Amino acid sequence: MRVLVVEDDEMIREGIVEYLSEFGYSVVEASDGEAAINQFDESTHLVILDIQIPFKNGLEVLKEIREKSNLPVLILTAFSDETYKIDAFTNLADGYIEKPFSLSLLKVRVDALIQKYYGTHDYFEYRGAEVDFKRYTARLNGKLVDMNPKELEILKFLIENEGYALTREQILNHVWKGTDDVPYDRVIDVYIKELRKKLQLNCITTIRNVGYRLERR
Repeated sequence: MRVLVVEDDEMIREGIVEYLSEFGYSVVEASDGEAAINQFDESTHLVILDIQIPFKNGLEVLKEIREKSNLPVLILTAFSDETYKIDAFTNLADGYIEKPFSLSLLKVRVDALIQKYYGTHDYFEYRGAEVDFKRYTARLNGKLVDMNPKELEILKFLIENEGYALTREQILNHVWKGTDDVPYDRVIDVYIKELRKKLQLNCITTIRNVGYRLERR
């Protein structure tokens, strides 16, 4: 998951970046409000945002983010004044942590927000492939990949049943349920071929005379 850390204190910022990176997060950093807006894009999953930063303060950055996205934002603040907390929540922050704070506590809060917003099967990562099923976006080695919605729906169904073999008929019934234009079952082979090609998913294996199984190695 891609986390944007916005903090002007270099020691605190680098500490957060290094700590979260150890746990598999992809972390991007910014030292001021303008840099934060420039770094923020659709690939960002969570923002850790300090209030007192140069050029644009944290609340201004939060307002701009909310014009584009409802992704989780965790506020860092040295202020105990309730006015700042009220302003943050008025602008739809998802929580705050007062400085000084422990990195382990910060990670717990980040993990909880990621789980709340993206859930177990709303985000998939395998080697260089990343898929966000809520946004219907996919990347390979950081680059956006043009995906057919049905390809992503098939992939999600395989993920939800990871380790189990699924027949073509099961996939068809799930992905095309409630529609009148159910394709011939061999169309699934085409979609699987494209998934493997576009996202380099060697974790999808063919089960002869049955169908397909996804199993991360």
